[in-house]
Amino acid sequence: MPEIIARATQHIKCMEEYVQQIIANGYTYETENTIYFDTSKLDKYGVLSNKDVKEEDLEARIDVDPNKRHPNDFAVWFKAPENHLMKWDTFWGKCYPGWHLECSAMSHEYLGEEFDIHTGGVDHITVHHENEIAQAKGYCGKIPAHYWMHLEFLQVDGRKMSKSLNNLYTIDQLNEMGYEPSVFRMFNLGAHYKKQINFTLDAMDAAKTALFRLRDGYLKHKEGNDDVDESIIEEYKTRFLEAINDDLNMPVAMSVVWDVVKNPIKSKKFADLIVNFDRVLGFDIKNYVPTTNELPQDVKDLIEKRNAARADKNWAESDRLRDELISMGYDVKDSKEGTIVEKK
Repeated sequence: MPEIIARATQHIKCMEEYVQQIIANGYTYETENTIYFDTSKLDKYGVLSNKDVKEEDLEARIDVDPNKRHPNDFAVWFKAPENHLMKWDTFWGKCYPGWHLECSAMSHEYLGEEFDIHTGGVDHITVHHENEIAQAKGYCGKIPAHYWMHLEFLQVDGRKMSKSLNNLYTIDQLNEMGYEPSVFRMFNLGAHYKKQINFTLDAMDAAKTALFRLRDGYLKHKEGNDDVDESIIEEYKTRFLEAINDDLNMPVAMSVVWDVVKNPIKSKKFADLIVNFDRVLGFDIKNYVPTTNELPQDVKDLIEKRNAARADKNWAESDRLRDELISMGYDVKDSKEGTIVEKK
């Protein structure tokens, strides 16, 4: 869990103080109902996206709100209409803050004028994060974050995720379907955060198998008694560190993890190394305890028969036995490491 969970509605006072400082520094202008940030006062607007508004576009875009002096200007404070759901008593009457202002004021409240990393979706680059930077410059003259990390969109079955398409999944729903939260985490580590990733149940099945392989490999190393030269450990560490320092290149980092997991030498040193890597991966691998629920004998018998059918390449019989196990309430997954059977 994060150290601080901050609600915007509980930080109106600090937003009010933040916007008042921007006003005092001369970066705003007022209309009848809105206080706008005046982007013409900045040395440059659009430092993330290098956006540039062509002169011929200005008139059409200003028509959206004739009180704006420039299409890049944005609202930082609103006078609330009588029927507005949220409004607070402020220096300018009953008001509510602009959307961009909330993030600037709250990040300043807890992280100060400058902090290391600011994240968000790629759709935030051209407007929301540009406006956060503008506000921070208007407040204290500084760009708030040293690094801006923008994540690509998650697609579902090759399409945009939306309520209208009825293709939304919550973590609780995935859990009910047999995918613990760590499976979804494993799924995400298969792609770089700047690349679009396509969510499918087949991909989640693959991630579930991968998580099993990681845990199983860790336990096998933990029980191993072989010794490993320290230079090999250091080589793995270096490769992993280079990957995560390369703009958090998790697919490459995971390839290092799998090299350790699959190493035929079974050593406690490798188990400790996986725990070290897990400070980044976040699977709490050190505290993993395999399920000890014993499968019923009739289920074991079916698994044994199915393994024999697969060994004989009798795929029809193998499929029939798999369907029987599923009808009994078990998930059946085939992997390189063997058949995984779990109670649904």
